[in-house]
Amino acid sequence: MTISSVLSGALNTAMASPITEKVGSLLLAGKGRTIMGLFADVTIEEKHKDELQITEHPTEIGSPMSDHAYKIPPEVSMTVAWSESAGKLNGLVGNTPLSGTTGLVAVYEILQQLQDSAVRLVVLTGKRLYTNMLIKSLSCTTDASTEHVLMIDITFKKVFVVKTAETTVLLENQTSPEATAQVQDGGTVQTQEVSESWLSKLTGMGSKGGSFSF
Repeated sequence: MTISSVLSGALNTAMASPITEKVGSLLLAGKGRTIMGLFADVTIEEKHKDELQITEHPTEIGSPMSDHAYKIPPEVSMTVAWSESAGKLNGLVGNTPLSGTTGLVAVYEILQQLQDSAVRLVVLTGKRLYTNMLIKSLSCTTDASTEHVLMIDITFKKVFVVKTAETTVLLENQTSPEATAQVQDGGTVQTQEVSESWLSKLTGMGSKGGSFSF
């Protein structure tokens, strides 16, 4: 299985998934942890973050005022690890990005390409199912104790996908066409002489054509 086919399959799965996050969380909680079907050998830590942004406006006296609030896209951070047996494990559980005797370098490379390609992922944790998740950050730690394993700190952030559309409104249906109509080519415009104001005549000081004359 090539990495390009993995990316294509992952994108199609994320976009076509019929399971909503809430129902999926209830049905799949505790059933395993996967990143678009990719199983880690061990999950050391998971951190879920949900935040509500409350607007604040300063006032002359007293505390700031708030007029509305909105939900910031959720994030989940994981510390996961793979050993050299990662390919065999993923090959046994089904159609995953890894199979056979895939090594640690290939696992790391797949994660990097998922991030570089901004593929929207389905992430299943021990507590919750997430959809439309992008890999926000990816870091790998190698020291004396992790020389022969792949230790990854990965942060996912949800993206809200919206669709845009364009429409054309006929000129006769516009309330103020002079303000909302498309720009029209008026051709060559001749300059006009600006008459001197009464203030200029009275004081001898005034303005013509945007410049002051004395």
